[in-house]
Amino acid sequence: MIILNKKINWSKAFLQNYKNIKYNKNILNQNRNYYTNNYILENFRSLNYNKNIFNQRRNFYTSNGNKKFSKKFWNNLGFVIIPQETAYIVERLGKYKKTLLAGFHFLIPFIDKVAYVFSLKEETITIPNQTAITKDNVTLNIDGVLYIKCENPYNSSYGIEDAIFAVTQLAQVTMRSELGKLTLDATFLERDNLNEKIVKAINESAKNWGIKCMRYEIRDIILPLNIKNAMEKQAEAERRKRAEILQSEGERESEINIAIGKKRKSILIAEGQSFAIKAKADATAEAIEIISNKIKKLDSNNAISLLIAEQYIDVFSNICKNNNTIIIPADLNNISSLISQSLSIYNNIQNSKKTNNKIESHSNNNLIPSDVKN
Repeated sequence: MIILNKKINWSKAFLQNYKNIKYNKNILNQNRNYYTNNYILENFRSLNYNKNIFNQRRNFYTSNGNKKFSKKFWNNLGFVIIPQETAYIVERLGKYKKTLLAGFHFLIPFIDKVAYVFSLKEETITIPNQTAITKDNVTLNIDGVLYIKCENPYNSSYGIEDAIFAVTQLAQVTMRSELGKLTLDATFLERDNLNEKIVKAINESAKNWGIKCMRYEIRDIILPLNIKNAMEKQAEAERRKRAEILQSEGERESEINIAIGKKRKSILIAEGQSFAIKAKADATAEAIEIISNKIKKLDSNNAISLLIAEQYIDVFSNICKNNNTIIIPADLNNISSLISQSLSIYNNIQNSKKTNNKIESHSNNNLIPSDVKN
């Protein structure tokens, strides 16, 4: 029984050792496969770097830990293929060697490494919202968009630790500084000038970083609620003022047009009346001239008596047209006496005319010099 038990123990020990050996062998194979797979995977990643770089350079830079603009390739197969508008900074044994642009390039494995990768395309950086105070002490919340481009990858790699962070901070500081020089109204009116000043300030400071600011655009300007309400009231009052001015100008133009119309109407009426009076006077003068010519030709008292009698009868008939007026001549039946009276009036008029003519001729003779009379 004891011997049998020893055999059983030996069998168990052998089986246990066999299992341990097999387990260790499996672990060794797994570790070997792990390291082999990792090595192959690293080489595959170095070959298939385009996809990784494309995914990691969307924000203008790649990252390795806490370092910006850094993507290290410790292992390579002796060559790299660089896509268009991309630049690689190659270091040899920790020292800058060269800058590689798009195309096929050879590298020394384990000696050369790609330290930095840059996109040469124009990139967009969102400037976060920040607080600024204008010249008239109004607090604003303002943000913007910055467009930059890497022009010198060497300076971007070794000139500054984090170019994107530096440019962002510089844009914020410059924007606050420029807003402090403007009033609230000028901030809205001079947005283009403000953008140009920010771009100029960034380019002056970032020229040693290998980055050029293409343009800067202010996106949103958020005002405090009380300032916003005051501006709305001011705008409403300004619109009301313009409406009243337009209404008053319309009324003034209307009154001016009416006055001009009345003036022209009065002028036309006066001209018409003047023309009518002139025409009537001309007609009357013509009639008098014709009558006087006829009287001279006839040279008869009978004709004059007939004319005066006709005029007397016409005037009397016109007066009698009114029912309220009653005129009774002194001697209605004796027409001859009326005619003789009219003729006496006419003779008196003629005698007065002759007397006036004699006086005028006598005065003219007195005005003639004596030597002319002789």
